[in-house]
Amino acid sequence: MTTNLEDPASARSERLSLTRRLELTFEKAPFRSVALPVLLCIGVIAILYAMRSILLPLTFAIMLYFLLRPAVTVLARWHVPRLIGSTLVLGAVLAALAFVALELAAPAAAWAEQLPRALHQLEERSRLLAYPLDLASPLLQTAAKAAEEIGADRVLRVATVERGQLQGLVEGAATFTTHLVLTMVLSFLLLVEGDTLVGRLSRTAATPPNSQRAVVILNEVSLRMSRYLRTVTLINLGLGAVLTGALHLLGMPNPWLWGGMAALLNYVPYLGPAVGLGLVALASFVTFPATGAALAPPLAYLALSTIEGNVVTPLLLGRTLRVSPLILFVWLTVWVWLWSVPGAVLAGPLLMLLKVAFDESPRAAGIAYVMGK
Repeated sequence: MTTNLEDPASARSERLSLTRRLELTFEKAPFRSVALPVLLCIGVIAILYAMRSILLPLTFAIMLYFLLRPAVTVLARWHVPRLIGSTLVLGAVLAALAFVALELAAPAAAWAEQLPRALHQLEERSRLLAYPLDLASPLLQTAAKAAEEIGADRVLRVATVERGQLQGLVEGAATFTTHLVLTMVLSFLLLVEGDTLVGRLSRTAATPPNSQRAVVILNEVSLRMSRYLRTVTLINLGLGAVLTGALHLLGMPNPWLWGGMAALLNYVPYLGPAVGLGLVALASFVTFPATGAALAPPLAYLALSTIEGNVVTPLLLGRTLRVSPLILFVWLTVWVWLWSVPGAVLAGPLLMLLKVAFDESPRAAGIAYVMGK
């Protein structure tokens, strides 16, 4: 009987040579070039999530700067100092927002109180449609009973967290107020010193031969972003105004509430119009007893939103500011995961800012081509 004993020295050298071959393979393979961008993306996402309390007001302030910059520039051409012009423009915006909030607060609170009753009425009216489905599908009935049994404990625990819910509402209101104040202060400072700061940064970051080119690119990006945000805001306000008139003609209560809600939600791609349509449909089915009359308001919303998304917006923005729906949806999902509802509002403008910047940069022209339609 023979036994093969492996020499420890030869085994060690074989392991070392195998390790060396693996190192050479990874050095020559594309993994090394891919690792750095992947790690960079992970680091950026971690920073965005960890510093969202600071970056969120700053991002809103930058978008307000792009939106209100043309008005401040016009006042500056009329020999109005930027400090006074920024105060007037931002003060007018705050006054308009306060007026709208005060006008819509009462009907919004009233509808919020009616929401449980509205859901109950909608459930009662949908039983006639659900009954044949239940008879035709016993599996649905079994699943519903199982869900009720599983969720019974959760329903019983709702009453024990009222105090925590109140504390959560207070904390949420405090956080919202803090973010709002920071956003307004940062917006004011950007309107006063933003152009000067951007010019200094471009001249400092670029070498002397390219400094003028950097200034031109930054100015072009700023102008295009201002034009984009101004156009989108006018489109959203127009959609809200037209929807308000349509709902008023259809006899819908508080049409200004639903029009303002539609204008605000239209900043959120895909999800915003879907949520607005669902809320209008819920209120309509509670308001109108007849099914035909109840279907008219949501159908009007759907028709106006479809026309806006497929005709008005492409016509006014043009093809240069259009983005692939797939990229937009993935981008929206990422920002909703990072910053929740504010991220959904900012996703569209941030993606457009990247596209405009890539359009103006020759090195990133390929990325801008992939992003566009």
